[in-house]
Amino acid sequence: MPKKRSSASNSRRTGTRNNPPPKPSTDQTPQTSSTANKRQWLWKALRVAALVAAATTAYIVRDSPRVLGLNPYSEPSPPKQASQNIGFMAQVLQKSKGQNICKPEGFIRDTYSDFDTIESLNHRVARPLNKLIHTKFFRTLKVDLYKPCRFWRTEGSCFQRDCIVQPMDVSQVPAEWCAETIDQNDFGPFLGSFPRQRPEYTSRDFVVVNDETYGDGVWLDLVANPERFTGYAGAGANAVWMSIYQDNCFGVAPYLQDTAGGWGSQLVNLDGKTMPFVLPPHKRRELTSFLESLAEEERGVTLPADVPREYRVFYRAISGLHASVSTHICAEYFNSTSEQWEPNLGCFISRIGAFPDRLQNMYFNFVLLTRAIQKMEPYIAAYDYTTGVTRDDRAVKRLVPRMLKAVKKAGVVFDEKELFLGPSGRELKTKFQANFRNISRIMDCTGCEKCRLWGKTQTMGIGTALKALFSYPDRAFRGRFTSLDFKRNEIVALITTYFQFSRSLDAIEMFRGMYQDIVTDWQASQTMQSRS
Repeated sequence: MPKKRSSASNSRRTGTRNNPPPKPSTDQTPQTSSTANKRQWLWKALRVAALVAAATTAYIVRDSPRVLGLNPYSEPSPPKQASQNIGFMAQVLQKSKGQNICKPEGFIRDTYSDFDTIESLNHRVARPLNKLIHTKFFRTLKVDLYKPCRFWRTEGSCFQRDCIVQPMDVSQVPAEWCAETIDQNDFGPFLGSFPRQRPEYTSRDFVVVNDETYGDGVWLDLVANPERFTGYAGAGANAVWMSIYQDNCFGVAPYLQDTAGGWGSQLVNLDGKTMPFVLPPHKRRELTSFLESLAEEERGVTLPADVPREYRVFYRAISGLHASVSTHICAEYFNSTSEQWEPNLGCFISRIGAFPDRLQNMYFNFVLLTRAIQKMEPYIAAYDYTTGVTRDDRAVKRLVPRMLKAVKKAGVVFDEKELFLGPSGRELKTKFQANFRNISRIMDCTGCEKCRLWGKTQTMGIGTALKALFSYPDRAFRGRFTSLDFKRNEIVALITTYFQFSRSLDAIEMFRGMYQDIVTDWQASQTMQSRS
């Protein structure tokens, strides 16, 4: 039985069929009646609005793909490569020696090797490589540093102390490496009056090769002019990489931000604004989300999935070189406060964290160079490394076989025979060569002497590897090597570049250790606070 309403006002508002609400008394004013009508209309309007909102929500939930302009029957989109890149970088930083925490596993794309195997190989070749590049043969190189830029008007050279290279005294260079003496009589009375010209490259070359026995160039000691932070920054530094990515990567290069230059400081953007380095969070579980907020992948930095494999290999080679250069700068960064050269974790996180695909491509380049040295193994073993410096010559005879043995044991890491196949293979290779040669020319546009030295040297090193892999069959590296055409500086550049990527992998492990120290110190401080 319904409860009896105690309020007269309630009875007037909610009367039943048997007891309709009484008529308003005659003493109510017109103003009171008008207010009641307004309230009733407002209540009805709210109810109608609620019904419309409920119906609209149900429609969107049921037909959301169609409402948003999507195909409701399409397959779900695959996970973005971006998350894989970021996840990989998080794993690399979190991998703890001996504990295998978040160990980076899986094969390096476009290769037959995995990340952990490559790190293990680097542990075996790093020491002999480090000793080799300190010998007379491998530390001495002739580079044409003052070749004019043919692509744009450069803003001038960097005259900071760390930008300038220190040339060698020519008397320290073995005579057989120096320029040939040309007898003008060999060319007759007319042709002898003209300087002898040689082509910049042959049909087998992937870079412009500066022959040490001919043409311009400066003899340099690579050990005395190391690749590291120089202070070279701004529009000139970024223009080089912007041109390489945008004009020479077959249109498959990702978005490149203004601060992505490989040399100099990322502290200053093109517009002069300060771009401070960032440090990773103390908590491991926050690292992935931190890297996601830092990465530029949402702006198109991830390489499209349908790119031909040849173009992918080209891009990975360039991207890996870019990452390696950035890693060296961060590993030997000049601290203006302490005036010391020291590793800068914030620099590494900022440069590589914004473009995590470059980290994987660094490993790819190490694989590419490893395979080239495997293929050239008989030729490299038989090469004449004599310099006249007895101690160095003996060291080379001991160290080269040791390095080659470690490389050979790595097994199959890459198969170059899978590229440039089919009817379009020859055309693809021709374009590949032309674009890579162009990149070696772009290095002439770098305003920093030391950056130009290492840009040209490492481009030649990768170009030499490509030449060995794609310009000669396996049989050419057996027997008397009569069909081979490798200059001395190509061999030096190949081994030096292999060492530079070895340094980069070592630096990754160093930065990983620095990050682990941050996490450990934070955990220790939390423990102390909880006890106090």
